[in-house]
Amino acid sequence: MSAKNRLPSFCGRRSTAVAAFVAGLTGAVPAAHAQRLLDQYITNDIPGIGVEPGVTVASRQRPEYDSLGIRVGEVTIRPELRETLGYEDNVLGGSKAKGSVLVGTNARVRADYDHSDTTGYAQLTGDDNRYPQQDGQSYTNWTAGIGATHQFGRDTGLVAYEHLSLNQTLRDLDVPNLDRALPYRVDTVRLGYRAMFSRVFIQPTLGVSNYEFDNGTVNGKQYLQTYRNRITVDPAVTLGYELAPQRNLVVVVRDTVASYRNQVLGSPKRDFNDVTVLAGLDFVEGSLWRYRLLAGYESRTFTDRRIKSIQSPVVEAQVIWNPTGLTTVTASATRHIQDSADETTVGFTETAVGLRVDHELLRNVILQANGAYLIDDYNKGQGHQELFTLGTGATWLMNRNMRLVGTYDFTQRTSSGTGNLGVITNQVFGSGYTDNRFLVQLRLAL
Repeated sequence: MSAKNRLPSFCGRRSTAVAAFVAGLTGAVPAAHAQRLLDQYITNDIPGIGVEPGVTVASRQRPEYDSLGIRVGEVTIRPELRETLGYEDNVLGGSKAKGSVLVGTNARVRADYDHSDTTGYAQLTGDDNRYPQQDGQSYTNWTAGIGATHQFGRDTGLVAYEHLSLNQTLRDLDVPNLDRALPYRVDTVRLGYRAMFSRVFIQPTLGVSNYEFDNGTVNGKQYLQTYRNRITVDPAVTLGYELAPQRNLVVVVRDTVASYRNQVLGSPKRDFNDVTVLAGLDFVEGSLWRYRLLAGYESRTFTDRRIKSIQSPVVEAQVIWNPTGLTTVTASATRHIQDSADETTVGFTETAVGLRVDHELLRNVILQANGAYLIDDYNKGQGHQELFTLGTGATWLMNRNMRLVGTYDFTQRTSSGTGNLGVITNQVFGSGYTDNRFLVQLRLAL
């Protein structure tokens, strides 16, 4: 595997880590992106057209059904449009379900440049979700990104920028019973350089992100959250050793410094320093097994000593099993510290496990099933939330340019404890709910 292929992907974030974990299991491509640590520091999908080591049902290339894009010199442009129609029976995420037809439009255009030692990309996405039977619940996400890599002999440098314009929805974790979706924005710049020394590589990276949150209403009363606006600086160093092709050891030391711009009167300052040390491996064993693991310890301390520090073992693990060339089973687990919407609890520890099965029924018919269970424990014992999801779907690859996808997803959220998401606004996080969603999607690509 080349150094270029081993570089981390800087695609961005989803609106919540919950969405990241669930989408990682479902293979969905929502407009609001997220990136797990595994995908930053260990190669994600390994492409191939057959049953080569590391290739899964999801990553397998199908030349007779994959879109070719539009070639313009050394640039390949890949436009894509997805139209979705379905029904969701609990749009408001409340104990009394209120449903609506869902009409979705997702558009993406990506341009890839490849010349000699330089590669680059530019991408723009839009994701519009309409609920015609529930006034005020429709929302639109969009993202834009650009990045480039350059080979300096055996070394590789990377620079990337991304803007995300996203929404918190009523069905997320760590939100109160919002009257409607609340927009927020993230801008991120990332720099990286990978220096190769025979089987060893050293990769320093630096990320700078700016977060901005809009205020909203809960039951007609004002809900303030601009106090969450912040800038984070994330320097990290990754050290890797290649035992053999597709068998690598990795050590990561990462620091995150957060500076909040809006101080809440009467509340402690939220600025923090978060240090994470991880060790892991990426190990492919023939065509049957692949192990991706990062495990270590995370410690978050706050500028204001009135806020108790948070420490926790952290892990991101994935085991991929290919019992046959037509079936892939993926088990995942994560545990890490998250920022909270609560200016009094400041953070929580999230633990998540999941399972996904992909099966190639025919060369052009892919079946999929998934499940996930997430637990959020708030600092200072001020709350506890759980999210359980189940889903199934089928994809029909009609030709290079058209795919038809049908999915069903079940979600259940439970909440307990005080769940205080703002002593200033006197709001608590959303109550428990169940939700069923049925979707049919037509994907068009050139």
